[in-house]
Amino acid sequence: MTRFAPVDGLHGVYIARLGKLNCVALRLRDDSLCLYSPVAGLETHLLEQVGELGRVSALLAPNHYHNKGLAAHRSAFPGASLHCTTAAKPRLTKITGLDFEPLDDLAPRLRAAQTLHEPPGLKTGEVWVEINAGADRALIVTDAFNAAAKAAGVFAEEAGLLGTFPNYGVKDATTYKSWAVTFLSERTPTMLLPCHGAPVRSASLATQLTTVLEDAF
Repeated sequence: MTRFAPVDGLHGVYIARLGKLNCVALRLRDDSLCLYSPVAGLETHLLEQVGELGRVSALLAPNHYHNKGLAAHRSAFPGASLHCTTAAKPRLTKITGLDFEPLDDLAPRLRAAQTLHEPPGLKTGEVWVEINAGADRALIVTDAFNAAAKAAGVFAEEAGLLGTFPNYGVKDATTYKSWAVTFLSERTPTMLLPCHGAPVRSASLATQLTTVLEDAF
C-alpha cells in the first residue's frame, strides 16, 4: 500500500506501507502532517498526494534504527522539522548528518487526542504515540511490537514481539517491562499501529501485549 490511506476509526491518521515497513501520518493542530517513521522511497508517492492530504511539516524519527528514509524525506519536504528523543539523537546525527529538534518542540503541535511517550529502559530512544479516539485507543510503535502482514486495509487480531527487539532494543528489561505493563493496564489500547506488520484491532489487545511482555522478559 504505497498510498497513504485513512485508518478506520482514527480521525486524522493515515498509514502507508512500502516493502515490509509502515509509515504513519498524523494530522497536526494546523492541519499539516507529521510522519512517524518515514520509509525510504515513500516520499515519491507522498508527493503525489500532497494536494489530497496537505503539506508535511514534521518528520519524527521514532528510534535510532529507523533512519534510512529521513534524508530523502527532508529533501522532498524541506520545510519540515525533524524530531527525535535525546537518546536516539547521537546515532541518528552520526548516521544521517541531519539536525534534530527535541520531542518537546513537537508535542505542542499535536492534536489534543495525541500524546508522545518515551518508554524507559530502551537502547534506541523509541517513541510511542498514544491516540485517544473515544471508542478506541490506539498505540503507534516502532519495534516494540509487531503483527503478521495483511492485505492493505485489513487488520490483524493478534500482536507479537519483533524477534530482534529484546537484544537490540532493550537495555534494562526490568525497568522497561514494569513501565510498559503499567502503561498498558492504565491505557488499555484497542488498536496497535506497528512499523512492522499490519495494524491490529482487538478488545483484548492490552492483555495480549502484556502477555507478550511477560513471556519475553
